[in-house]
Amino acid sequence: MTDAGRNNARRAWWLWQAPAVVLVVLLILFGASLGSAYLPLGTGNLTANLVIAAVMIVVLAIFLMDLKSATALIRVVAAAGLLWLILMFALTFNDYLLRYY
Repeated sequence: MTDAGRNNARRAWWLWQAPAVVLVVLLILFGASLGSAYLPLGTGNLTANLVIAAVMIVVLAIFLMDLKSATALIRVVAAAGLLWLILMFALTFNDYLLRYY
């Protein structure tokens, strides 16, 4: 194999390395979430699954959205989107919890 071929192979590996690691981490977190669903933890199941989901979101945001090397404006927009999502969930659950049936 020539030097150019080795360099191309090395570049291809580095190109796919981060998404492959993220995929493995997400699969491990999915397995943890699935496993915790079968454990009799009471209200701890909800807490554990919400923590696992939050870790999954952080992994996706940092690595697949490339926020670790993004500009400040991109990070502000991502944070604003997250705050908007939290606001929408809060308003939805507020409406649901305050209705009288």
